[in-house]
Amino acid sequence: MTILRRQGRALVVAVVMMAVAGCASNAGWSYQPNPPQLTATHVPLTLAVEHFKDQRGTQNSRYFWVCIIPLVPYCSSSYQRPDTANGFLTEAAYNFRPSADLANAAALEIKQDDIFHEVFVTDRDMDPSAQLILRGTIINTNWDGSEYTYLLGPYGALPWLFGAPIGTAENTLNLRLELLQQSNGAVLWTDEINQNYSKTEGIYYNFAMDFGYPEMFRDGMRQAVTSLEQYVASQPLSFWQAMKPAAPSANPTK
Repeated sequence: MTILRRQGRALVVAVVMMAVAGCASNAGWSYQPNPPQLTATHVPLTLAVEHFKDQRGTQNSRYFWVCIIPLVPYCSSSYQRPDTANGFLTEAAYNFRPSADLANAAALEIKQDDIFHEVFVTDRDMDPSAQLILRGTIINTNWDGSEYTYLLGPYGALPWLFGAPIGTAENTLNLRLELLQQSNGAVLWTDEINQNYSKTEGIYYNFAMDFGYPEMFRDGMRQAVTSLEQYVASQPLSFWQAMKPAAPSANPTK
């Protein structure tokens, strides 16, 4: 009877671990923009959105393995660059190209509100084909996670079967946006996005919700685009028209 009980417990633990491992996958950046808010302000200029500059830290620390030790209540990992890390709470990896993905999302948000004549993404600094430049600087995309094993070491997944939390995932997104005049590099407008995300995950709730970067960026861009529209509207039309490239002169008639 004792042997059967031991085998039964081992089977339950194995099933839980297999279920969690089987659901873990490689998540990825997927962006849905805010609903468009067409503005009454429109300037006849082209905006180039540069690939965002990356000024994040480089330290990734993974200590989830500590949870296999008995009498350890929880273990944690911290990644300053989650896009280069492996091993999260319920996901194996995160497919994310911050410089390109954030630039593309920012361009989409601004373009759909029809503030400027044209909006495009560029990998060139101060692209000469635009009169205005949007420059983004990524300061922080920290990912912090804690896994709970309830002092049970290698059997710590057993409480998860009964609804106990697997752990908690926390994300931070901090970046700076600047609008520059291409001809002289003057900074015309600035804004900062600073967002946080936290989820307690279990097998039956919030499972595989380790990452909230798209949601945080969308919330931050909603406020940033509103601020940008207000700045554009605050300037006289002549201010923007002065940046328009001169029309090519007509060929003289022979």
